[in-house]
Amino acid sequence: MPEVAFLASLARSLLDHTPQALFYLDAHGHIRHLNGPAGRLLAEQDGGADAAAVLAGRLLAEIAHPAAAALARAVDEARAAAAASPVDVVLNLPDGGHRLLTGGVVPHRHDDGTVGFLGLLHDITDRQRIADFLLRRDPFVNTVLNAVVDGVVIADRAGVIRTINQACCQQFGYEADELLGQNLSVLMPPPFSRDHHKYIDSYMDTARPKIIGIGRDSLGKRKSGAVFPIHLSVGEARINGEVVFVGVIRDISDRLEAEQRATYLARHDALTGVLTRSAFLDECESVLANSRNVPGMEGCYALYTLDVDQFSDVNEAFGFHVGDAALKALVSRVMEVLPKETYICRIAADEFAALSRVPGGQEAQELAHTLHDRLTASIYAERHWVRLRVSVGGAICDETVQRLEELNTKAKLALQAVQHNGGNSVCFYTPEMAAAATRRMLLTMHLAHAIERNELHLVYQPIVDAATGHVKSAEALLRWTHNSLGAISPAEFIPVAEESGLIVPITDWVLTTAVHQMLAWEADGVLPDRVFMNISGQQFLRGNLTHRLQELLRDHPQLQHHLGLEITEQAAVRDLKAAVRTLGELESIGVQVAIDDFGSGYSSLSYVQQLPVAKLKIDRAFVVDVPENAKNVALVRAAVGMAHGLGLVTVAEGVETAEQQRFLRSIGCDLLQGYLFGRPMAPAALADMIRAEQAPVLPAGDAI
Repeated sequence: MPEVAFLASLARSLLDHTPQALFYLDAHGHIRHLNGPAGRLLAEQDGGADAAAVLAGRLLAEIAHPAAAALARAVDEARAAAAASPVDVVLNLPDGGHRLLTGGVVPHRHDDGTVGFLGLLHDITDRQRIADFLLRRDPFVNTVLNAVVDGVVIADRAGVIRTINQACCQQFGYEADELLGQNLSVLMPPPFSRDHHKYIDSYMDTARPKIIGIGRDSLGKRKSGAVFPIHLSVGEARINGEVVFVGVIRDISDRLEAEQRATYLARHDALTGVLTRSAFLDECESVLANSRNVPGMEGCYALYTLDVDQFSDVNEAFGFHVGDAALKALVSRVMEVLPKETYICRIAADEFAALSRVPGGQEAQELAHTLHDRLTASIYAERHWVRLRVSVGGAICDETVQRLEELNTKAKLALQAVQHNGGNSVCFYTPEMAAAATRRMLLTMHLAHAIERNELHLVYQPIVDAATGHVKSAEALLRWTHNSLGAISPAEFIPVAEESGLIVPITDWVLTTAVHQMLAWEADGVLPDRVFMNISGQQFLRGNLTHRLQELLRDHPQLQHHLGLEITEQAAVRDLKAAVRTLGELESIGVQVAIDDFGSGYSSLSYVQQLPVAKLKIDRAFVVDVPENAKNVALVRAAVGMAHGLGLVTVAEGVETAEQQRFLRSIGCDLLQGYLFGRPMAPAALADMIRAEQAPVLPAGDAI
């Protein structure tokens, strides 16, 4: 028999008599040969008939059998990768059990360059057979083992390594021949390596596994000596009565790192690295609880709350990257100033808290002022110099504080007190602050219903011509008289309205009421040249102020040139672009705008000259002690000169004496407002004042 024919016959004989199911497919996936076990496997649904003749030449993917489908997918993967592809199949048995098949597909290149695929499936339902299969050191088994991404190691009862795949070698940094014949303990760090034989002996004696069959996280040791986390699953098999163990090893370093990162981020702020609020509460509660159990412990704890005032301005002016860099610098400075054992957290975007052990209350306050000075110093962030305005509230943990939340409430009240007074300062909690907070809550609740209960009303203060003393205009001022609380000062309820957002509907009520009063005055012939109303920053920057005024004046266009609005410097420059746009819209419909309390805010000529306003109202703080105070005299004189240079009319507020009137008239101030000319009064009283000025002066001889 020729040698080629002999080899072909020998190959066919081997293929047909091996217990494994073997397939040979052409490049397109058509069956060119299958042995008896393969035919019986695919023909199980036909009662086990010989399928060789029936299936030969068919496209494997078209055969309705789980094994055929799995092999077809493996052929596609092997073709794409030009490498072996593993196959695992689970067959459902009629009795409800399962049959497990494993194997793979290996590409085969013929001498003529064509490619075929050799497929193999092996029944591993019996553990002894799977172990026997894995222990075969033929090239196909090696190919399958090396295709597994996890490490696979097979060892005998003594722990001697008999088979190991490429992934396991890579995990531990060895070559295969360095590990074959070695004890498994070479892959384990102490104490696992020392106690490994005890685990095996215990299992063999008691048949009670500690890791066998369940899998758990453990540690492995690389050739370099480095220890790394692994997940280890071990299965047992018996070959001719000999026990062998199959271990599957997965390197979980990345998983643990991700878990640790997730745990860290759950307790730490991603930007600044300080604790989150919940983690801060947990840590500090524990610290405070432990401190109470230590007798004679010196010092106390102080809680600081920090809020960056108007931080959005930094983001809008320079960008969020600069704002983020500034916050990181702020946290670094907090760590520099406060004691080493300090817990810091980020409560909100621009709000932080810190708990520090301090010697006493006085030292805590001194530390707070030092911290404030450091935080408000210039910060160089992303090539920009930034100065932050920071409000600091503090509270001391004394015998009245049982939980951290109570201490935090006190520190927050102190912070609110700072912010109510303009911010950018330091304040420590006092018992009066709790009463003030309760009062603000009460006012907020009642103020929400003040309009519907008809508790609000307007009074009007005259603004007179500095030269003649006659009424030129008036300012509408809001008053609130509660049916049980009585008259409430605007200085108290206006901040409450602004904080709660109620200022927007209240301002709308003021505008509506003032327009109706102007119509009444117009009908009586006593309408002032202008009636000014104060507009909050929230209302001014909402973007619909001009539209709302047009709605109110749609049927009364003649009032447009009698209506005036007053806004503060802070509101005007908070968003300069929006302010310029809104002021231009108001100017286009004839509504005049004045800058109120000029000098108390930014006081920058660069701001004022960009704003299309008609008047500057000089703050009463500069008028109250002129002409005695030389500095205020200089400031008022400069403000009047600057305003006139810009073509603006000046109004001095808070005029109460004749000396003040004479001085302001002498420096050219245009209009005056204050108690000297009239307190805020009812609409009828202002009308009477204007009528009196309108009455003709009779000659002396005509007097009655």
